[in-house]
Amino acid sequence: MADISRDDVATLIEEEYTNVLLESAEVASASLSAFTTVPLGTKITNAPVLATLPEASWVSESATDPAGVKPTSQATWANRQFVVEEIAVIIPIHEDALEDMTEDGVTRLTQLGGTAIGKKLDQAILFGTNKPTTWVSPGLLPAAVAAGAVFQVSATPGEDDLAGSLYQAADFVDQSGADPSVILSRRGLRFKLANLRDSEGSRLYQSAPDGVGEGSIIGIDAAWVRNGAWNSASATALIADRERVMVGVRQDITVKYLDQATLGTGEGQINLAERDMVAFRFKARYAYVLGNTLTAEGATAVPVAAVTPASGS
Repeated sequence: MADISRDDVATLIEEEYTNVLLESAEVASASLSAFTTVPLGTKITNAPVLATLPEASWVSESATDPAGVKPTSQATWANRQFVVEEIAVIIPIHEDALEDMTEDGVTRLTQLGGTAIGKKLDQAILFGTNKPTTWVSPGLLPAAVAAGAVFQVSATPGEDDLAGSLYQAADFVDQSGADPSVILSRRGLRFKLANLRDSEGSRLYQSAPDGVGEGSIIGIDAAWVRNGAWNSASATALIADRERVMVGVRQDITVKYLDQATLGTGEGQINLAERDMVAFRFKARYAYVLGNTLTAEGATAVPVAAVTPASGS
């Protein structure tokens, strides 16, 4: 394959690599692949969330008894607000290095840009790390802590061990009226579960039978965090209702080729033209809402629970 010249780069990056960027973002971000995504047309979008439920009553056939009057009731709605914020990164590279780079190298560069954005998005949604202040919903781990939905793995085998903690966390979400439909963790969780089986002898971790997908844990779809966003000291796994975790997408990852810009300030400033360098600017715009709406039982659902490591581990 011929090397890529400077004349080819701008078109190649901005057009041919669009799909590479979008695919790498979805692969790199567990949040984008695991949860409900909502296309947004404006920076701020209001989404209605059920706040109170209507109640029905038995009615008699009497024409005069008050019990024969059909009751009235109300369903009220509250607004949850999607506020779009931007994630961006600029990757500078020397023109000589770019000229010597094959198409595979440029593909890898675009994937790294997508991974960097996916990591920052996952950190904010999963752990609340550097979460924009305009995102009023807590990150998933802080939400689980606030709800008392945290199950620590015991350091003593046979007590609340890893498998038991996973089942307890899933049951907590289910009992609240939400659906424990996805488990998020590092891929290393597969190895901790490799020899564990349920009461019927089935493995707790099952790989995808058709080779497509991430497999399942205790019968719940798995979503692996591969981009470095996972904080193993804080959580072993998060179990969530994927329909109640909503990621608003205002703008998918885009890339712009820069060759005349000045980057940064102070001692770290880089003048691309003076240093024979170019840069790739990656950016995307997302919003996030955690929807802990009412259930049919009239209680507020808890859409996430956490399994945390044993103390001292």
